[in-house]
Amino acid sequence: MIEKENFLFNNLKDIKGIGNKISSKFLKKRIIKIYELLLALPYSSTDRSNLKKLNNIEIGKICTITIRVDKYNFPRIRNLPFTIKCSDEFGKIDLVFFNSREGYIRKKLPLRKWVVVSGKINYFNKNYQIVNPEYIEDIKDLGKVNKEIPKYSLPDGLSEKIYIKIIEKILTNLPKVKEWHNKEILSKLGLPGWYESICFLHKKYKQDNINSKFYRRLVFDEIVSNLIVLSKNRKIIKKIKKKPKLFTLVNQKKIIKNINFRLTEGQNNIIYEINNDLKNDKKMFRILLG
Repeated sequence: MIEKENFLFNNLKDIKGIGNKISSKFLKKRIIKIYELLLALPYSSTDRSNLKKLNNIEIGKICTITIRVDKYNFPRIRNLPFTIKCSDEFGKIDLVFFNSREGYIRKKLPLRKWVVVSGKINYFNKNYQIVNPEYIEDIKDLGKVNKEIPKYSLPDGLSEKIYIKIIEKILTNLPKVKEWHNKEILSKLGLPGWYESICFLHKKYKQDNINSKFYRRLVFDEIVSNLIVLSKNRKIIKKIKKKPKLFTLVNQKKIIKNINFRLTEGQNNIIYEINNDLKNDKKMFRILLG
């Protein structure tokens, strides 16, 4: 059981259902802690609310359909795909599975039962088909599929469906953590709380979320945390003594003379400041951008 106080800083494998196998896949993306996964926000979304009948589906488009399972075709020759014949009142479609298991298909697609399927529509050998459907649910769970679903940068070997289930499980158990910013500052900047922001950006993904106050709140956190780290590093570095560098300006003038453009006033000022730092007995602390 994960303690509420330390929830965000616990390892992903502490969550029930995430074992070493799944956590190792996240490790390849340098995601170990729960908060690291939450900060890996969706970058787009897939609209699966496009609910269609089989007389109105479009080739190349992602569609969500409700169909009846009519017939199994499980070839006994290795490496051949499984084909499941399905239909609705307006037409027929094949569900094609590569590298799948017969037991899994029989469980997810019981004969003569109606199911919800979502995937990309293809056309092959005069038949409509969906290859390896992303979502297969019981008809009563239509609402789980028939919606806009956030799109994440997935670790290799992890499906979108499993990834989203993990995110949903974390958000369900996510405690309302204590706010670390002064409420007056957040109010002045028009920024919402962290809990509200992280839940919104995962649950209600929209293309323009990057311009929302919820996204700006997380950006604000990153800027403040960077400033705190840099400030602490600066204090440590200032205590370190070093031997002053002795140099002449001859080489500097030669290099500047060979540059085929004129340095700006700001660039000249920075060179002067860097030279002073080098001659000082304290370590230099600068970020050089170019």
